[in-house]
Amino acid sequence: MRARWRTTLDASKAEAVLAVDLYNQSNRSRRLEGFFVHIHMAWLYLFEAQYQRDHLDYYYRLSNGRYERVDGEPKTWDLTRFVRAQLTDGESVRKNLELTISLRNKIEHRFEEATTVATAGYAQSLLLNFEERVTAVFGQEQSLGSELRFPIFVGTLTREGSIRLADAQRQLPKKTRKFLTDFEAGMNPSVIQDHRYEFRVRLIPKIGSKTEADLALSFVRQDELSDDERLALEELGRAGTVIVRDQTRAVASDDLMKPTPVAAEIEARIPFEFKIQHVNGEPQSVVLEHCLRKEMLLLPDNHGDEEREHD
Repeated sequence: MRARWRTTLDASKAEAVLAVDLYNQSNRSRRLEGFFVHIHMAWLYLFEAQYQRDHLDYYYRLSNGRYERVDGEPKTWDLTRFVRAQLTDGESVRKNLELTISLRNKIEHRFEEATTVATAGYAQSLLLNFEERVTAVFGQEQSLGSELRFPIFVGTLTREGSIRLADAQRQLPKKTRKFLTDFEAGMNPSVIQDHRYEFRVRLIPKIGSKTEADLALSFVRQDELSDDERLALEELGRAGTVIVRDQTRAVASDDLMKPTPVAAEIEARIPFEFKIQHVNGEPQSVVLEHCLRKEMLLLPDNHGDEEREHD
């Protein structure tokens, strides 16, 4: 007779595959909610399989030591209870699970696409952490690597796709944005930056000659890099956008926004009130690293095509 824990483990892996299938169906409604429901079921069954294999108790008990029952059956631990028992408080994997469990109940379906874009890194970490856990506890032969593939997508690989994703993220409801902000308030910065909490990725086309051993996609693990390689990766992965600037001849401050619309745009993206009077404009208070002010002076034609920039 097949061991019970093996059947539970198979169910766990099936739930994880189903979660990813739902997530990658871009035209499917409620795909984010479906992903969280099934990936959390995968985690629950994973913990249950481990406890079944190791003959550990995972039932709620009353104060007298007897089982707490639901419809006559002993009540088993929920995912939150397993997380508290198995994962250290404050660690990246646990914080990712706690965040996504809470987030699952806060998804507004009319803003689902915006929420999907804003939480993509958390969802990716949730899956990768599951893969790490299942192979660590049950062995490499239980990996999902042969069943899941990197999806083919346009997304941020084109200018138009980037614009659409940025527009979607701007529609994220304020209360959802506030929830994410409040959840991370006071968290250790090293946890927030950990890929096990939120997986952020930058895709770079490979260059150079190709060999037969080359894969079209390969994952670079930071713990396998040299110090110089890790430094280069950190510089490459810094937040920001690379802008391709077309040379133009325009009026000064072209394409720049005035203070009032800038403040309105900022206020729309954060869960707090933000007005222009909240900004101290004194030169000594400006952090140059975070600011860029340009005044372009076009010299007369008899000075050639030279441009001067004044700070």
